[in-house]
Amino acid sequence: MKKLIVASLLLFASQGIFAQYDWSKLSSEYLEMFTTAESISEETDKISTDETGVTIHGQNLALTFQRKLILNSTKEHFKYYLVKTDGRPIKLDKLNTEKVLRKYKAAVDGIKEDLEMNRGAQINDILSTFFTN
Repeated sequence: MKKLIVASLLLFASQGIFAQYDWSKLSSEYLEMFTTAESISEETDKISTDETGVTIHGQNLALTFQRKLILNSTKEHFKYYLVKTDGRPIKLDKLNTEKVLRKYKAAVDGIKEDLEMNRGAQINDILSTFFTN
């Protein structure tokens, strides 16, 4: 019985360590996506960036992906939010942060590629898939 309890504790402790590593990886991926979005925001009005996050504009809709620094943490730790057009923030857990980050990264990379290849001819098509999925 003692071995089962010790094994359980080790399993839970290791999951916490891996979760922290994943959060730091998410932070670097967010920063990479933000930098790309910032560079293309000068070329199109469909994406805007500011200190709060990355906003993708569609027809009558805007979604902002935000990252906020937790000030009372000893290490650099962030909380992630998805903010609708009406300004209501939705706090994201780790799984939803990964999903939103993947979706934003795909949209930002698609728009960047379209701007380089076609001078933005297919941006609306890219964004229509972003808002429908």
